[in-house]
Parts: sequence; structure tokens; C-alpha cells
Amino acid sequence: MRSVFATNFASRPVVVLGMHKSGTTLIAETLHRSGIPMIGTELDAGYDDGNKMERDETRALNMELLGDNGRQSLRVIQPLAPGNVTSAQRDQARAVIDAVGLDVWGFKDPRTLLTFGFWQDVLEDPILVGIFRNPVEVFGHYLRRAGRRWISRDPTFLPDALRAWCVYNNHLLDLKRKHPQMLLLEYAEFMTSELGLQRMAIHLGRPLADCRQPAMRRAVAIPTTDYRLAKLVVRLRDRLNPDQIYNQLKDASADPFDARTATRSVS
Repeated sequence: MRSVFATNFASRPVVVLGMHKSGTTLIAETLHRSGIPMIGTELDAGYDDGNKMERDETRALNMELLGDNGRQSLRVIQPLAPGNVTSAQRDQARAVIDAVGLDVWGFKDPRTLLTFGFWQDVLEDPILVGIFRNPVEVFGHYLRRAGRRWISRDPTFLPDALRAWCVYNNHLLDLKRKHPQMLLLEYAEFMTSELGLQRMAIHLGRPLADCRQPAMRRAVAIPTTDYRLAKLVVRLRDRLNPDQIYNQLKDASADPFDARTATRSVS
């Protein structure tokens, strides 16, 4: 595979993009264990041990940029307006880069989909890796968290979770259109075939550790009554269609050229 690795990526930061609970942690762990530092500390635990592979400084700055103020992440959906960025925040981002002190490094934080314009200006030309996941599977995570009596406890929580999936992934689609060189992966395919890992290795110009575990493929994409109800709310209230967005993501992630290249690289 080395013969097809690119060499012009050696000194560029990597930004991993994707909605919450969509595979960004797995991608970040894969990169970190492959020699691209994604966090500022030693990695001694995986996703199931609570490690979300998020660099503290970039996450904190994203939260400040978005005026998080302790709100649930699913309810932070407004993208950063360029006019709201201060020179102090730009200096803070540059200080983060200087503190890392490496040519090859990266970070992931789902909120970056809402602040990407800021980071693009600061990083200038980062390598982009995006990942998306079936909305039914992501919804299932939040349904388990909310419990069966979610309507009486917080009737907007699950519709808001599905709305966030739509908003974040619409931004991911928009970035793919503006930056066609971005690698866009589907979580299910990445977990069940070798092609996604091969494509990412070629995209990043280096061999990658395989951090996938069969136990991580827990969710089943079967729409439930709860999902259908939340989808109806989102379509009527927010004018968003998760099924349509998901199909557009799948179309955008299908790259025959990369697929042929990856196949040739291991033949």
C-alpha cells in the first residue's frame, strides 16, 4: 500500500468531522494510534471506557465560540457567524496550534461542523475526514438515554436529537460540496468492510491501525415508533427530512475513483 500513499499530507493538521455518536471517536482513535496525535495526553482507554478522543483546548474553544453556556450539545445547532469572532479567540486558536508544536496533529469535536469557517481560516489547509451514521442508529442511542417515558419527561428531547442530526449532517454535506477532496465515510461501511480503512490510509498518506471492534457495531437500523414520531415532528416543525439527508450523504460518500485506488493498492 505504501506505493500509493500521498506525501503532501505530511505537515498538515487533520480535522475529523461528524455528528455526535456517529463514529468520530473511532476515527480519531484510529489516527491517534497511527501516529497522528489527536489528544494532548497519553491514550490508555478507548471509547467504551469513556474516552471521547477530544482535545480539551479545541473543544473548549468551540464551546466558547458557540456560546455553549452549559446547554445540551444537541440543542446547540446555530452555526458560528463570522462577525461574532473576536481577535482574542483567533489568538487563542493560534496559541493552541503553537502549544501542540507538531507538524502532524489533529482534533475532533462534533461542534466543529458549526465552527468550521473559523478553523479553516486559522489552519489554512487542513486534511478533512468526515463520517456519518444512519439516523435511526444515532436516534437509538438517544432513545436509550431518554428512557421509555421520554414524552412525559421531556417531549422535545428526541425530536431535538433528530433535528441536530439533520443540522449537523447538512453542514457535513455542504462541506463535502465545498471541499470535494474531503474523505467522507459511512460508519456502517467502515465497520463492516476493509474499504473505508484503506481509503482513509491513502487519504492520509500512511498505514493505519485497525481499532474497530465487532462489539462496537451494536445498533440496528430498524425504525421504531418513537423514531417515526420524532421524524414527523422534525419534518413538520423544522422542515427537515433525515431520510433525504442520509441518502444524499451516501451518494456523496460513494467515490468510485477512491474505491478503485484502494482495491489496486492491496492487489
